[in-house]
Amino acid sequence: RGSTPPSAHTHNNMSRKSQAVSSCSGKSRPSLILMRIALTALLSPLVAAAAVVTSPVGARALGSLTISEAGLGTLNLALDKKENDEAAAGALQASVAAGCNFVDTAEAYGFGNSERLTAWAAARAGIKIGCGPGELHVATKFAPVPWRPNAESVVEACRASAERLGVEQIPLYQIHFPDLIQPLKAFGLERRKDEEYWEGLARCYEMGLAANVGVCNYGPTYVARVHAFLAARGIPLASNQINYSLMYRKSVEATLAKCAELSVPVISYFPLANGLLSGRYDADNLPKFPKSLTMKKYVVGGADGFPDGGYTPLLRELQRIAAARGMSVPQVSINYVVSKGAIPIPGARNAEMAAANMGAMGWRLSEAEVGALEAAADAIGFEFSSGGFRLE
Repeated sequence: RGSTPPSAHTHNNMSRKSQAVSSCSGKSRPSLILMRIALTALLSPLVAAAAVVTSPVGARALGSLTISEAGLGTLNLALDKKENDEAAAGALQASVAAGCNFVDTAEAYGFGNSERLTAWAAARAGIKIGCGPGELHVATKFAPVPWRPNAESVVEACRASAERLGVEQIPLYQIHFPDLIQPLKAFGLERRKDEEYWEGLARCYEMGLAANVGVCNYGPTYVARVHAFLAARGIPLASNQINYSLMYRKSVEATLAKCAELSVPVISYFPLANGLLSGRYDADNLPKFPKSLTMKKYVVGGADGFPDGGYTPLLRELQRIAAARGMSVPQVSINYVVSKGAIPIPGARNAEMAAANMGAMGWRLSEAEVGALEAAADAIGFEFSSGGFRLE
């Protein structure tokens, strides 16, 4: 890998050994998950120090990692706490008990608090963050902000994230979005530092600070560019994390196709479309203020060009398939993403929600069911996006 120092090679060789983790192919129903959670809670005082994910459900490759087919997103956890949040600990413990070994966070979530809380919750659950079999594979991100000027600043950010997570090597380190924040652009002054940030990712990998590197919110053009940039250094692009769900698929078709062409796994944030695909919202049950200000048009329609009834026809199809399968609406929505080959990372506020979400693992919608859902989504005539990123 170019001019990598010998010490870095030694570190890399030790940390990037093949990690074979057995697959769990059984169907993961909510009742079984809750039984596992109860048993884990009962035994945790005795075995907390040795807790492991022995069989990540639907084990699949993500760079050098072997991860469960769904992960836990941390954006819904408290962003003002660094520790002592039992809801966060419960959500993580429930996810692990369900066979999940993948968690996604970011330095931008609570200005580093989310990383600290993730580390605390993992310790509370008695599971080690790391890259090895049985360990919790945590992904985090750095933000390409204007005051982060060069590749070395990415290395510094990586070291800071590793310290907050309590690890020497981050399992997956990602750039949060392209270098879009250009405060002087209105004055004709713009300097994109994307390649400098990619250089920073490459150095983190070569120095052994990151076991794998990935990107977020990259469209087809930028995925191809960063893939080529890293490949020239012998570094694989482990993933591209994008807004992807049953209600946001048309707009990302080109990105999905490019990722498939380059064999880059896709991680899906907002697999529940910010709660729309959870089945919780209808005309009589709107989101609480201020979320209702932006969500009402999707739920009931009749304004801003949205049809009367909003997404109701799609919700009814989700409810029909969920009832026929004995699953919940969110489980069907999350499994749609799994069935399309991506890795969903739904958020969860507590253990109950996490357990329910992880019930989306271990089974697949049929082709007919996927087709019916996509037809219903197309029929409502609009998509949902609150990511704020235009994929380039």
